Amino acid sequence: MMLNENIKKLRKQSGLTQEALAIRLDVVRQTVSKWEKGLSVPDAQTLQRIAEEFEIPVQELLGSQPDSEENQNSIADQLARINEQLAVRNRRSANLWKIICLILILVVGFLIGKAFSNNSFFQESGKSFLFEKTEISNVYFSGNSKEVICSFVPSVGNDDMVYTVTMNSRDGRFSNETVVAQYDNGICTAVFDKDKLSEFSEYAVVLNIDCEDEMRNLTLAETFSFEGNGCSWQLPE
Repeated sequence: MMLNENIKKLRKQSGLTQEALAIRLDVVRQTVSKWEKGLSVPDAQTLQRIAEEFEIPVQELLGSQPDSEENQNSIADQLARINEQLAVRNRRSANLWKIICLILILVVGFLIGKAFSNNSFFQESGKSFLFEKTEISNVYFSGNSKEVICSFVPSVGNDDMVYTVTMNSRDGRFSNETVVAQYDNGICTAVFDKDKLSEFSEYAVVLNIDCEDEMRNLTLAETFSFEGNGCSWQLPE
């Protein structure tokens, strides 16, 4: 379709802005802009005024050779065909945007669902898998005159998970001690009262993770012992 290109070219050749041409044709600037972008076409009467403004035949403005037998009906017919072409193109464009929007909605929905599935530890489809994949790192022990402190970092953390740490006397001569570790910002900390432990015993340190009646045991240290404020331990291989 040459009409939009011809209007734009002739306007510029005449040194007119869209605003100036719009004033001469008694239309608004946005109407001229739509003509030049091929979004709409002028009616037959306005087309005649545009041709007169640029002093060319209407057929030439439409992009065809001038016809001495041209009349209002033939111009109207050509405009109708152009309008039909515009309507088809606009429908295709609208349908394309609908498809693009639908695809975007589906993609966003998929990503949100995936993120929710990954972060929702208690979702039935993923709970057991995440629970079984929980690993422990950065196990560390420290002590002072009153306490033995065990800290570690779980690969999957959740405030609703219960982390229980048990000191098991390896020779069975002393009682075992169990405390619940506090989970804060991805780090678990278990604090033992030294009065309930013995410097003369070697302990195995075991972690129990409890999540909605599902439990998993992990060894934090094969052996642990302390003397004074110092600690020594051996991590599992």
